[in-house]
Amino acid sequence: MPDDEKPKPAIRAILRTKLPPCAFKRVALYCRVSSKMERQLNSLSVQMDFEMQDILDHPNWKYVDTYADIGSGRNINSRPGFRRLMADCEAGKIDLIYTKSISRFGRNCIDFLVVLRRLKELGVDVYFQNEDVLLSSEAGELILTLHAALAQAESEDKSTSIKWGIKRSTTHPDSPAFSRTCYGYDRDDNKNLIIKKQEADIVKKIFRWYVQGWSVVRIKKELETVRIPSPKGKRRWPISTMDGILSNEKYTGDSVYGLTVGAEYPAMKRVSNNPDEVQRSDNHHPPIIDRETFDLVQEMKKSRTNTELDEYGNKARKTTHYSMRRNDNTAEESVE
Repeated sequence: MPDDEKPKPAIRAILRTKLPPCAFKRVALYCRVSSKMERQLNSLSVQMDFEMQDILDHPNWKYVDTYADIGSGRNINSRPGFRRLMADCEAGKIDLIYTKSISRFGRNCIDFLVVLRRLKELGVDVYFQNEDVLLSSEAGELILTLHAALAQAESEDKSTSIKWGIKRSTTHPDSPAFSRTCYGYDRDDNKNLIIKKQEADIVKKIFRWYVQGWSVVRIKKELETVRIPSPKGKRRWPISTMDGILSNEKYTGDSVYGLTVGAEYPAMKRVSNNPDEVQRSDNHHPPIIDRETFDLVQEMKKSRTNTELDEYGNKARKTTHYSMRRNDNTAEESVE
């Protein structure tokens, strides 16, 4: 070859993993992305198209269905697509689950192993494309356990870094962490909280009714009767939503960050944070409820609660409970 003649570039196709020949199998595809961001949703679409083609191209496989989730992979119970997948496995409709990677399947190592062992009992195999591992392969569970432990550690490390960054930012009163919206508020173009009048009027009524002696159940029924949609746009108002509104200090114009924190792994619940770790931004945004009314409601909630702490710090039921009929001596008011 002459010195001045350069070799022409060659294009080499990267072939997808070819699984070993096997008996006829009914194959399900499981995909997951961690958020609803457009880029993530596009990623989900690409996953589904690419991996479904793998299934359709295999001579001994019959495509069953695609099961997809959008959200965190830590808790299996929070993933409806995965629950539907497991239900179909229990019903004997699936022989093999095809998924992109262990991290897509789940980041909770304990749940991951419980699921794998249940699938083994059901005779359902799992193929992880990125790791190129079959659950039924020799030493497959050991390899998958190690990968799952690494995926979980990576997830927890990333979560810790994100929490540290947010906590660091809350040392400044204008931190975006203080501007998270809630029912009654929206954000302007500069990401500042502004009052959403129609919702704010409902918040004012909820507080006013409660001060007048209405129970949370009565307020809930009134809002549902006149078809005021809940913060999530539903017809029904959950009791927890009502309680959350009556407890939300953001309605006073102050913003608080870090009242609760995630419990230590493997617990998934949130627990009260150390008061010294809680960050505040006073007079952060326009108030909907004055401080005096808010503080009065907090005292009334304490007196009305049906539980109290015993001498050991455990919650116990009171022998008496708040009655709206005994305490409501005011004229009824309805939503206008």
